[in-house]
Amino acid sequence: MGSGIGSAVCSLQSATRVTPTLSKAQSPKPKALPHGFTLIEILVTMIIIGVVISMATLAVGVLGRDRQIEDQAKRLWAVTAQAHEEAELQGRDLGLFIEDHGYLFMTYNQRHQQWEDVEDDDLLARRELPAGLSFRLWLDGREVVLKPHQEHPHPPRDDKKTSPEDSIGKVHLGFKDDKNKKDLPEPQISLLSSGETTPFELRLEREGSPIRWHVVSHPDNKMDVEEMESGK
Repeated sequence: MGSGIGSAVCSLQSATRVTPTLSKAQSPKPKALPHGFTLIEILVTMIIIGVVISMATLAVGVLGRDRQIEDQAKRLWAVTAQAHEEAELQGRDLGLFIEDHGYLFMTYNQRHQQWEDVEDDDLLARRELPAGLSFRLWLDGREVVLKPHQEHPHPPRDDKKTSPEDSIGKVHLGFKDDKNKKDLPEPQISLLSSGETTPFELRLEREGSPIRWHVVSHPDNKMDVEEMESGK
């Protein structure tokens, strides 16, 4: 009898039990799918990376080795040495005109008794230094004020040929007695066909950097290029 009543109660509870249901508000939300970077985010990231790389490069240039200034110094040394060799082989006098931020080669015209720019020669073509680099030139232990080549205009040429008798004792490379030629552009450094070279020290520097290189021509016509010691 007792077991029958218990079974009936259990059956009644099972029949009246209501299975709870989840409302729409309580249903689990689907996980958000990952999305890619937008174009603006990519551009901003690239800009940041570029700035960081530039700062790192500058830091290496200031604190370590400056490859750009080294390459420019060695290039100048190599080109000048080659020009000196060509002057001897071709029997013509060449000159090197130095500006603050560049240099060019000139040749001495014996007929017109004046220096002229070298044309149609890739080796002796005008060269400009990269931004931030500049030259300083010493002759006979004194620093030379460097002026732009354009400040020295060419005067009209005189096709009248000067005889050897008229030129003896009057004209020498870099020195002229004609007052109309005193403003001609003249190279500070001579590379003569005789093999002689003007002794000089040409320094290559970067603004705000202690790293400096120089090209030095000695009295024995030997020319060196090397990094300068800090503090000199």
